[in-house]
Amino acid sequence: MVGIVVCLSFSLAALAVTSTSARATIGRPTSSNRVACVPTVQGPIPTDPSSPGFVAVLQAAVPAGFVDQEFFVSCSSPAITYTTAVFVRRPATASRASGIVAAEPLHSSGIWGMQTLLQPYFVTHDDIHVGVAASNDVVENLVKKANPTRYASLHVPATTDATDDILAGVGALLHQRRDPLLPGVRVRSAILGGWSQTAVVTRTFISSPQATATVDGRHVFDGFFPGQAAVGSAGGSQVKAVPDVGVPVMELQGERELLVTIAVYGSLGYRRPDSKTYRLYEVAAMSHINSEPDNPVSAFAGSLSCDWPTGATASAFRQTDIWDMAFDNLVHWIDQGVPPPRAPRIQLEPDGKTVKRDANGNAVGGVRSVFVDVPTASITPTSLAPGGIVKNPCAYVGYQLDFSPARLQALYPTHARYVAEVRGDTNRLVRERFLLRDNARDLVATAEQAKVPG
Repeated sequence: MVGIVVCLSFSLAALAVTSTSARATIGRPTSSNRVACVPTVQGPIPTDPSSPGFVAVLQAAVPAGFVDQEFFVSCSSPAITYTTAVFVRRPATASRASGIVAAEPLHSSGIWGMQTLLQPYFVTHDDIHVGVAASNDVVENLVKKANPTRYASLHVPATTDATDDILAGVGALLHQRRDPLLPGVRVRSAILGGWSQTAVVTRTFISSPQATATVDGRHVFDGFFPGQAAVGSAGGSQVKAVPDVGVPVMELQGERELLVTIAVYGSLGYRRPDSKTYRLYEVAAMSHINSEPDNPVSAFAGSLSCDWPTGATASAFRQTDIWDMAFDNLVHWIDQGVPPPRAPRIQLEPDGKTVKRDANGNAVGGVRSVFVDVPTASITPTSLAPGGIVKNPCAYVGYQLDFSPARLQALYPTHARYVAEVRGDTNRLVRERFLLRDNARDLVATAEQAKVPG
């Protein structure tokens, strides 16, 4: 019961070019290694009703105290020539910005995956989001089509290494002493990440020569955050383990991604041991797309009609809690040198292909949550399309079968007992750094309102 996601895969190119930026600090040029060039910058590009800018699919409104800006970045070198768009969402007051920058390529479906899943976290912490139109297909099929006149000057070659070169160039820009994309902001850490297809792009970058590129002696990215890399039928980087590259890598794979990888390839090629610079978090019960009512992605998930067993409802699993926790751990790892906790892998049966399940029908092992530790339902993180067909988009979403009143009564004789178990589990997860305290409070408040045991 698994869907096959077809994703882009980029081959790797070994490139080592030293360049000097036209935007470098006066008297001290920016030096870079393995960066095709440090791009020049035009902008912010004015936006008005007569010349609207590109807006991503499911993009949340600009939060109070933040601004959206758009820039064109250009490179002309023996390795590559391009002009593309970079989209910045940052605190309106530069001095208020945290200095943490989350950069991601634009998804081929037009989504900023990290921004969609992490926007409340970014706003709370005054973090900056930088979105990059980093490939020929998104420039030609999404950005240019949004406003052909405004974006007429954009051009990205349809070559296998163009995306890696563009992303390395943007990372170099972010680390310049006078950053033209973020004037007045001291960038402490630039993190390249993505969700689904753009997690595949991020994993490809990690395996490329550009992953160890430097600008003024610093890596162009201080860390990487690939989340839920969708697994395609063509193979490639999404099913290979990423290497250690000298900076922290935090990789998220939900139970659904594990199921898909096994179904398509028969093994889990992305798995590798944790190290001084790598963590893999496999998350029990996590689907590819969430259905949380306060997240924009839920609008998509809620529009689907999938083939669920009688009595099933949409999974109540809170995916954004996991993203918040993992990103927060990565930031502390990069910024303060505090390694994240290591997590066990989701357990498999002896055949190496079947997820081991507990008496409640939920996965054993992996990163835990109250949804599997203090369960009120068995959660399946993927669905069949109508007619029992294995097909996206239903395979993206999960469902749950709620326990009967009698089962709930047996597990939690009183409502107070249930709330106490939720509180105890969330306290433990906070101590172990697998849950943020604010999210723990929300989970306890939800438990207090739940009709459990009934």
